[in-house]
Amino acid sequence: MRMKNIVNLLVTIMVGLSCTLWLTSCGSASDHAGHDHTVHDHDHEHSEKGAEDPATNTANQLAGAISEAANQVTDKVESMSEEAIIAAQSAVYPLKKCVVSGEALGSMGESVNYVHEGTLIKLCCDHCKPDLDKDPAKFVAMVKAATTN
Repeated sequence: MRMKNIVNLLVTIMVGLSCTLWLTSCGSASDHAGHDHTVHDHDHEHSEKGAEDPATNTANQLAGAISEAANQVTDKVESMSEEAIIAAQSAVYPLKKCVVSGEALGSMGESVNYVHEGTLIKLCCDHCKPDLDKDPAKFVAMVKAATTN
């Protein structure tokens, strides 16, 4: 869950930076926001060759670095083994009952761990697995709802 929050934060930063860059840059001579960038007073030169000013260049490099970092975090999360996901989420698993049967976890022996798209789901026994397999998104939603409460 925490890795997903980090990815969301990085994406938010990247989008914010992109919007800021778009709103503040004068990198082309085309008409933006109802005015012509070829003729107006400000403290930088426009080049016929389309070269960018240093601030725009730095912002583009920063946006690229943030994008690369977000991709790396996403790749790490996706490549986590099931064992790592189970270990990370077991300590903070929000439910005491099986999402399929409603029985207490551990009441039928050791609970069964299942990972669907990076989310741990604990079952009371192997007999609940077929029902889980029919609609795993439903049970993931139940775990996530319990996590946010």
